[in-house]
Amino acid sequence: MKNKTSKKTSDKKISRKTIFSLIAVVVVFAVVSVAMLPLIHLLSSEHGQQVIIDKMQSFGIFAPLLFVLLQVLQVVIAVIPGGPVPIIGGILFGQWGGLFLSLAGFFLGTVLVYYLVQWIGRPLVDRFVSESHFKKFDFLLDGKRTELLIFLVFLLPGLPKDALTYLVSFNPKIKPMYLFFLTTLGRTPATVLTVFMGKSLWEGNYILTIVLAGVIVLLAAAGIFIKRKVDKRAAQKHQLSDETADNKYGKE
Repeated sequence: MKNKTSKKTSDKKISRKTIFSLIAVVVVFAVVSVAMLPLIHLLSSEHGQQVIIDKMQSFGIFAPLLFVLLQVLQVVIAVIPGGPVPIIGGILFGQWGGLFLSLAGFFLGTVLVYYLVQWIGRPLVDRFVSESHFKKFDFLLDGKRTELLIFLVFLLPGLPKDALTYLVSFNPKIKPMYLFFLTTLGRTPATVLTVFMGKSLWEGNYILTIVLAGVIVLLAAAGIFIKRKVDKRAAQKHQLSDETADNKYGKE
């Protein structure tokens, strides 16, 4: 009896700890999100992006650190538009510097998200991943060729990568370092294109800019196509589940 009572008390403590931890994280995220609203607004327009570029340049040698922090925040706080950030990196630091710093930000952002999910658990995932997305992309948690599927999801534009970072961090079967590498590698091709596009745009090489933008659009179209396939699969799975439940109750 004592062991059972002790176990129940322990479960309650864990439950309370999880709730308090989740509240603390949500409050911090809410405060940071409100503080980031001006930045989100700036990133949504060309004029705003130019303001950010000018501001970062004013930080001199600390500009790369500030840029990496911006990229980390973009991963952690999914409401920040992701596309303009690597473009700004290409303008500020060139193709290779912008690429390295962008990927460093993606990597560190994923690390932060992963350990937040390990600390808080499912409640944090539910906070950032809608129930519909959780059901649609549950194959990233358990199934055949999970690693390959995670790579493909992060490879193609047009999919909610930042929200899915929370989801895949909940996968207990993948080692942390492998997950960080896999997601960053998946993001690399699109990041190369956007960083190089930023640099070519800044240099006035509009033909190259248009070509790169065209490739991004094609990749995004592929991402949207796959998302529709995922939506269709989820709908069929849900329908099959309902039919199974109906048959079960019908027999009873």
